[in-house]
Amino acid sequence: MIIRSNTPYFFCEQYFDINQFITISPEEAKHIIKSHRLTKGDEVILVNGKGLKGKAIIIDHNVKHTVLSVVEVINDTPLPYKLHIAMSILQHPERFEWFVEKATEIGISEITPIITQRTVKKNINTERLRKIAIAAIKQSRQSYLPIINNPLPFIRFLKNFTADIKAIAVCFHERVPLSSLISNNYQSYLFLIGPEGDFTDEEIKLAHENQFISILLGHNILRTETSGIYIATILKNFYSI
Repeated sequence: MIIRSNTPYFFCEQYFDINQFITISPEEAKHIIKSHRLTKGDEVILVNGKGLKGKAIIIDHNVKHTVLSVVEVINDTPLPYKLHIAMSILQHPERFEWFVEKATEIGISEITPIITQRTVKKNINTERLRKIAIAAIKQSRQSYLPIINNPLPFIRFLKNFTADIKAIAVCFHERVPLSSLISNNYQSYLFLIGPEGDFTDEEIKLAHENQFISILLGHNILRTETSGIYIATILKNFYSI
């Protein structure tokens, strides 16, 4: 599929195929017509968040009823690894939202807000996080949308998720460098990142009992959301070599 560099991307969660007519959602239709000022005959790219990408032509550009004709379809190759980051809900939600946006742009498979003993704010708007992630895949021209899970208490999370490599980012305990855990022998990674003030000793002990390895993220003390971006970037760079 040949895509011009200025062709805008739009999200269409439903399955689509070549020669199919798609009525785009009102929210996306608004972006097509009012934000991008596109009209009948213009070309767009559709992505469904699961790797499906389609080239489509606008055939009806009414803001309440925008119809596209799909003319070409491919399945994009996913990342060569799966990255799941479980991060404490932050006191200021815009910081967690920033993490979701930037991690999605870099490349991430799954995000879970967690509630730890030191988590101050106990809830977060996951539907808003999903919308931020959708905007990020469109902006970064990707076809895969990360899973955004509902918040989970720390202990429940430990017992419900697994990966080839499971690690917990801690500030002051004995740790191994993040780089020592990354290898082409592994396909999935799961990282725990705590709140302001770090995990408690009890939580770190529980993580170790559930086969999580304590890791070092450099010698600077990073903010929670910065730690997540650091991890996503290190993995992306390793697998891009």
